Amino acid sequence: MRANLTAPNRVILLLSLVAYLQDRGPTPILELAETFDVEPKVLRALAEFLGTAGVPGETQTYQHEDLFDIDWHALEHDDVLSLVRLVAIDDTPRFAASEVAVLLAGLHVLAPMLPPDDGAAARSAALKLGGESGGEHAVISVSDESTDPQVAVLAGAIAAGMRVSFAYRDARGGETARSVEPLLLQQRGVYWYLRGYCLDRGEERSFRLDRMSHAHALPERSLRRATPGQADESPSASVWSGTTVTLCVRERALPSLAGYGAEVIAAGADEPLDGSSDRAIDESWVRVQVELAHVDTAARIAATAPGDVIVEAPAAARAAVESWAEQALAQYDY
Repeated sequence: MRANLTAPNRVILLLSLVAYLQDRGPTPILELAETFDVEPKVLRALAEFLGTAGVPGETQTYQHEDLFDIDWHALEHDDVLSLVRLVAIDDTPRFAASEVAVLLAGLHVLAPMLPPDDGAAARSAALKLGGESGGEHAVISVSDESTDPQVAVLAGAIAAGMRVSFAYRDARGGETARSVEPLLLQQRGVYWYLRGYCLDRGEERSFRLDRMSHAHALPERSLRRATPGQADESPSASVWSGTTVTLCVRERALPSLAGYGAEVIAAGADEPLDGSSDRAIDESWVRVQVELAHVDTAARIAATAPGDVIVEAPAAARAAVESWAEQALAQYDY
């Protein structure tokens, strides 16, 4: 139990305590201590303070009826806290618009990962928060997009400590069956990742959910659990073989790269990384990075938007594109 509280936490506890007592009535200090996870002496000190707290009246002074009052006899002799007079607080504390948006975002992320009843409660809370924002404009927008149903399946398997099986499509388009001991479920950007020990490969891997299908829990229990700090590691580190490819892309071609998770690292790229000057690169181009399982995939990317994609690095990716182009040209040699 907590023995020391910061001033803001004491205020929060005091407000929660008043609401709790108003709803439950007289309650033993020990029961309150267990409910709010604080030492009984902290609650006794707050109870004594509560008897001197209130809201000033019309004259901006504190009269007897403007103060909370407790049953002092019950507190001193029975160790029971009971409110005998409540003060109406007209200025109800409200969340700022940005705080509401952040809470809504969290609830929308959590809802699909929770059991049905808890998920319904999270969605209900989100609706109430959205309806009580007072019409203010939030600096963060939250959209209720459809969520991959596999999120709930995988989250349930992790919670139950069960293995999972699914079909997985790699960067080359090949599909294989995987059996995995799931460790973590993470969302990075627009993608969900499952991190787990792949029994088929004999090592820890991460998998993008949008490349999964037919995910389901297996009857066998997992032997591994996530270690502290593992959630902070980048999921892409084990999804790919470590090949980061840098591209210079004309802005109009960016939608063509959506499936590769391209990340813009510089807008208005003006010079190729290799120092060549025979390319017309201006502010209509951006520099992006993609993570590829095989450098040969760089050739496929270049083919998605001919003339609008330049593979800049690494050298192996450039060589793969060059080899692909030479093979294509060779088809026309007679």
